[in-house]
Parts: sequence; structure tokens; C-alpha cells
Amino acid sequence: MLKPVGVGTELFYKLREKGCYYVDKTPLIRTVFRDIQSDIMLITRPRRFGKTLTMSTFHDFLAINPEVPGDVSRQENWFRGTKIFQDQDFCREYMGKFPVIFISLKAIVNSNFKNAYKQFAFTIHDVAMNFEYLSASTVLSDRQKEQYDNLTRYEKLSDPSSSALLTGSLKTLTTLLHTHHGRRPILLIDEYDVPLAKAAHHGYYNDMIEILSPFYNQTLKTNPDLDRAVLTGCLRAAKESIFTGLNNLKICSLLDTERNNISQGIGFTQEETQEVLSYYNLTDYFDEVRNNYDGYFFGNSHMYCPWDVMSFCDDYSEKSDSPHTRIKAKNYWINTSGNDIIEEFMDFISPEDTDRMQDLLDGKPVTTKIRDSLCYGDLPKHDITDFWTLLLYTGYLTFDPENVREQEDDSEELYDLRIPNLEIRKCFRDKIMDFLHNSPVMKNHTTELIKALFCGDQEGVQSNLSGLLAKYVSLRDLTTKAPRENYYHGFMNGLLVNGVSLVGEHRSSPESGDGYADLILLSPQEDVVTVLELKTARSRLDDKIAKAEKAIEQIINTDYAGQFMDNSTIQAVYACGICFHRKTCAVRIRQLK
Repeated sequence: MLKPVGVGTELFYKLREKGCYYVDKTPLIRTVFRDIQSDIMLITRPRRFGKTLTMSTFHDFLAINPEVPGDVSRQENWFRGTKIFQDQDFCREYMGKFPVIFISLKAIVNSNFKNAYKQFAFTIHDVAMNFEYLSASTVLSDRQKEQYDNLTRYEKLSDPSSSALLTGSLKTLTTLLHTHHGRRPILLIDEYDVPLAKAAHHGYYNDMIEILSPFYNQTLKTNPDLDRAVLTGCLRAAKESIFTGLNNLKICSLLDTERNNISQGIGFTQEETQEVLSYYNLTDYFDEVRNNYDGYFFGNSHMYCPWDVMSFCDDYSEKSDSPHTRIKAKNYWINTSGNDIIEEFMDFISPEDTDRMQDLLDGKPVTTKIRDSLCYGDLPKHDITDFWTLLLYTGYLTFDPENVREQEDDSEELYDLRIPNLEIRKCFRDKIMDFLHNSPVMKNHTTELIKALFCGDQEGVQSNLSGLLAKYVSLRDLTTKAPRENYYHGFMNGLLVNGVSLVGEHRSSPESGDGYADLILLSPQEDVVTVLELKTARSRLDDKIAKAEKAIEQIINTDYAGQFMDNSTIQAVYACGICFHRKTCAVRIRQLK
């Protein structure tokens, strides 16, 4: 019988106790805690690459049994058969030997600071409750026991007037654990940057910084009671934002090419992916998995997204032998997390950078600088370099490690970024592009465009349509082979659908007069009709104005508006000719009634 997949199980000990399939990443424990002599390490990776499982693995291997110190029977059960268990010298020195604080900040996501503060307090309360044995310690003084008691009192932790208790909570806990066990604890902070990301998006960044900066610095900076700390997150936040004066922080980002054992420690290599597929009898679908879930680079290592690979196996492992099952790679990644910060940039993207996003969809790279240390407080400036950096660190893009180069005019490095695989290409198009098409900027331009069409305002139509073309015309599915006029027809239809509340009736290619008009619009009051005829220019030197005038003549000569001319309900009829070329247009309007 095949082992269960365990999708959604993020704790190592649960995976092992349930007998789930486990891709052995345990050598990373030795790399992080012995081979790299760093007091504080930050590992950044995109979402759904197993950061939480990695931290849980560290905790479950290292954590001391407070009831029976020295008893490592739990670890022996969990880690027997793994690669790290083969190194018995390392196990004797590290396994079950440390008090370990394991805290995740990914639940601190509220839209306002007051509630986020409460979530933060509840998280600390939960962590403190894992060490209830401290309240009965024979080593701690009465005052130290009172300090511990304060950490377990949610009502006190969540009171903003006691913020010093919250910001100093982990520093206090490390001191108490060091005193009780006689050994400095290890601190694991998962998703350290989530509170900052949410605060930046919802507008309370400065309030959150006032809490997180002392929280991190008191705990991590020259803390004599801390053995070492490991943090994970998506982004490498700038030191000046929260890690003030912290000089012993080692960064292991996805751009680092120094250590393959770190690069391959989170995520699946190609060999590991092949082994998983073989185990679940899905080897024949390796190309499908590779095309959809491969393509990431961490350092010099080529990596697959483990969430996708294991989800694929979970869906199809029991169906691989069925001739009636259609096995096709699904999109598992798209709804696993929010994109708040990325979406915030959308309305500030220039037409030039919109074209660069189109290049990405076409499979071409985008060459750009990357801001290694990204300060969340700078995001409201909407610097395009920050946008590309966000897309890289959150997993929408990857980089080519063999083509990193310095600019000629300065020492900053340039990176070639691209969409890693088919799944992310679809995410990129569906999530980011759909947001662009429904953004406030588009809706505002569309509203003004429709108003202008029903007023015969030639300049208003020209201005608003030009703005929309400049920003959005390249956002298309290039798999279509349709003629250019069909594309612009679809583009106009899309705009009019967005402004449906401003249009009483919208007819596309209706039979009218002696032919088929491109578009006929009826106002909500049913008293104004605008007939549109769309043309395209073959080159930028073509006379677009003349073609727009010919479009009006076509409306008149083919009697597209004839059915409305004698209708006493209709007070005004406009003929609108538009000639498009790439991101430009010429508009002419003539009032027929």
C-alpha cells in the first residue's frame, strides 16, 4: 500500500507519525546548525516551498524533552531512516539537546493595527503556553516565574499600554529557558515578514514597525541568552527597517549561489521529483510535471515547487492505472496566498513596463536590477525595481544564475527574470492581468469613455481611449490568430462590459441596415444611440484620421443607423469611426440626428 501524500501537513512529526511520504531534507539541519557558524540566519523562499515544514523539522530534531531531559526516544522514532540519523555523532551532540522556541507570524494579517496587535499578542501567548513547566521550575526565582506568568496572560499582552511586555516577550522567554535548562535556547521564527507586508498594504506600517523593531532587536541583538536564531520569509527586509544595528545576520536568499546544500534544502530537485513520481506510479507524466512546476532557480540549483508536485501526486496516485482518468497538471499554486502588495503596484505600472510584462508572457526575459534588501515602507513609492523584486521573491518570476552581470555605469548587478513554468504563466495572466483590467484606473477611463460616446465628445473619446490603449492594449493572449480588427473589437467589447451600468444596451456585430455594424450602444435612458465602426492602420504612417472618417462614411452608406433615425424616442444618434494602430488611435464622431 502506498504511503499517504500528506498535502497540507506542515509539521514534521505529524508527517512521520502518519506514515506520509517524506522527501528527506534532514541534512539541512547539520548545514544550518553546525556547518554554518552564524548566530542569526534568514532564509528567504517563495510561498509553498516548504519553509514551515523546514522549521518544524529543525524544532522536532533539536527540542529537548522537558519532562525527561536526555530522553530522545521521540526523535529516534521520527528520524529513524532519515539521512541525518546516519550521522550518529551529530545526533548525539544536537538531537533533543536544546530548548527551542518555534513561532510563526503568518497569522498576523488583520486589516487594522488594533486587531493585528491582538493577533500578535495571541501568538506570543500561544508560544509561551508551550513552556508551562516553567511555572513550576525549581530553578527560576519567584520574580522570574512572575515574568513567565505575564507572558501567558493574553489580556495583559494585548493591552497596548503594556507594549513593552509584548516587544520584550521573546527576550524574556530566552532568559527564562536559559536559566531553567542551563543551556541557551534556539529560536525559530517562521514567516517573519508577514506582519510587515500586511501592515504596508493596509496602511499601518509605521505602527507595526514600532512594535516589530524592538521585538526583533531585543531578541536577536547581542542577546547573551540565545544560542542562535533562524528566520524564514518571502522577502529580505532592509536592516534599517527592523534589524537596526544587527550585524550578525546571515542572509540565504534565493539569489545566493555559494552553497548548494542550502539552495537544495528547501524545494525539490529534479531527482527528488522523479523519485516521488516513480513511487506513485506517475513516471509517465514527468514531462507534464516538469513543464508546469519546474523552472525555479535557488542559487545555482534547479528546483521544483513541492506543493505542486505533492498535490499532483495526491490527485492522481490512485488513478494512474485507470484508463478512464485524464491526468493533467492543475494549477495548485494560484489560490494559496494573497497578492496584496503586488496588486498595490498595478495602477502605477507605466506603459513601457506593461509591455515588459507582455514580454514575460511571450516567454522572453526582463532584464532589471534587484533590490536585495527591500524596505516595506518604501513600497508606496511604487518603484518599478521593487515591483520586479517582489515578483521574483514571491515566486512569480525566477532568474538565470548564469547570466548575472554588472552594469557598465555602476556596480549594481542586472538579472534576467522570466516566468518559470506554465502554471505560473497562467497565474501571472489570470491574477495580475485580471487585476489590471478591473483596476480603478481602467474603470475611471472606461466610465469617462462611455460618457463621451453618448455625448458625441470626440476629444473625450480620443483622450480616454488613448489612455486605455497605452496601458492595457498589450495585455492579450497571444495564442490567438485572429485578425487585428478582431482584437480591437474584443478590446472594445471588454471595456464596454466593464462599464455595463452606463450602457442600456450593447450590441456586438449586429445586423443593421445593409450589413453588420461593429458596435451599437444604447444609453441607459434609451434616448441616445452611438454606432461604432472600427478600423486598423497597417503602419504608423497610415492616415488614421482619414480611415476614421471613412468608417463614418461606411456607417452612413450602409445605413447602420437607419432604424433609429425615425424613432421619436431616440433624441440623438452619433456615428463614431475609430482607427487603431498598436497603442494609438484616431477618433472621429459625427452627429446624424
